[in-house]
Amino acid sequence: MSTLMTSHDRLGGRELVRRTPGPAELAPQRHARRRRGVTLTLAWATPVLIIVVWELTAQFGILDTRFFPAPSVIWQAGVRSIQDGVMTDAIVDTVRKLVIGYGIGVVAGVALGVLLGLSWIVRAALEHTLVALYTLPKLALFPVFLLMFGLGGLPQIVLVGVSVFFIVVLASTTAVLSVEQGYRDAAEVLGAKRTQLLRHVILPAALPAIATSIRLTAGIAILVIVGIEMVSGDSGLGYLIFQRSQVFDPATMYAGVIIAGVIGVAFTGLVTLALKFAVPQQRPRLRRS
Repeated sequence: MSTLMTSHDRLGGRELVRRTPGPAELAPQRHARRRRGVTLTLAWATPVLIIVVWELTAQFGILDTRFFPAPSVIWQAGVRSIQDGVMTDAIVDTVRKLVIGYGIGVVAGVALGVLLGLSWIVRAALEHTLVALYTLPKLALFPVFLLMFGLGGLPQIVLVGVSVFFIVVLASTTAVLSVEQGYRDAAEVLGAKRTQLLRHVILPAALPAIATSIRLTAGIAILVIVGIEMVSGDSGLGYLIFQRSQVFDPATMYAGVIIAGVIGVAFTGLVTLALKFAVPQQRPRLRRS
């Protein structure tokens, strides 16, 4: 939104538009600091307000605390579950499967996506198959992984990796194909070999779009791992949430849900920070977001 102030005057039957610089133009640094402060305040004020309203409505009996315990009760339940090791073990197990599955999916997706973007033969052979597999519900593939890898954490890791892989591979392929042909022609005229063309032209131009897909799949990975642990698991945060709901322990259940959200935010933030240093072109974009 423009910060210029506009006024309309009339002179000799003609309308004149006068534009006066606003705060962003007169004091850009002060305006930026003020805006960051407002953004940070609003970002923290919203969850704090929700917690306060929730606590008050629970304390005054407006909410049924059997199903919606007060945040203070949830906090106490979460602390107890961490102290006795139940929540800690669940968090460690979930994070381990999340990191392994996400890492495998990202590396394999980027590698195959770049290959598909560079080779029309490989693209002709695999592109339609990958698109067809991408449209399949990933939970529908989980029984197949159970048959292939047995019970335990390995099928869950594979499901996370597959969920991430298809998004990253298709985004990487599109990113490589979107590199301007003029860049390639200029590099070839200057005598660049195929490896130099890939390293100095294609990858730098495609990395911003690839990085965006990597960042988006971080949130998808946490959704998949917690969801599959709830559906079919004997350990992890999702299993703990489901198990506590079955024994009617809503306080610990809500604590697990909140911790899952915190893990998602932290994991996405770490991925974003890593991309900020790995892909210089992403720095302004990530800073704005």
